[in-house]
Amino acid sequence: MHPSRLGAVLVGLIMPAGAASASAANSLAAQMIVNAPRSQAPPSFNGDPTLFAWNLFLMTAGMFLGFMLAARQAQRIWAQRVYDHPLHPVTLYRAITFLAAVALMIRCGTEALNLWGWNPADPATYARVVMAKRWLDPVALGCGLSWMAIVVLGEPGIEYKLRSGPLPVDMWSRWPVLARAAGIVLLSGIIAAAAVLLR
Repeated sequence: MHPSRLGAVLVGLIMPAGAASASAANSLAAQMIVNAPRSQAPPSFNGDPTLFAWNLFLMTAGMFLGFMLAARQAQRIWAQRVYDHPLHPVTLYRAITFLAAVALMIRCGTEALNLWGWNPADPATYARVVMAKRWLDPVALGCGLSWMAIVVLGEPGIEYKLRSGPLPVDMWSRWPVLARAAGIVLLSGIIAAAAVLLR
């Protein structure tokens, strides 16, 4: 399946009904693609395959890493829901991490969808991808603003608790998790390079 077709399927699942009903074939985005010179990457890359591959790699890796962290924190929040008070420092820490991960996942995911979905031969599908990106980017921004607000509001209590009973942090026990994340980054780089070379 061509990446743009996959993008069309994803867009059909996430776009609001009002936006989906608009004619993508007659949209300004589709007309721009029709009138632009044919290229293997969006016009903003000015025909540079290296820059396109680099962005494709980083956005794809960022999407997967954000998803991994968001899923992990969601699992921890659900598992500890009975024991954690809503205003406990650990609850605030998990909420901050979850929202930051979701913001990263959505922002990088929409951009990755935009890059993977580039197909000058199918401007209507790409127009839908671009519109989905414009709808989802504010959601990512909302998650980012939310975690920053929690940091500001919870900072006095969190700092007080951390100073009252500082404990050594065992960072080495989490190396396997970081190794899995590094594997995702490496795999994303290989996929992005292959996608650009095979276009």
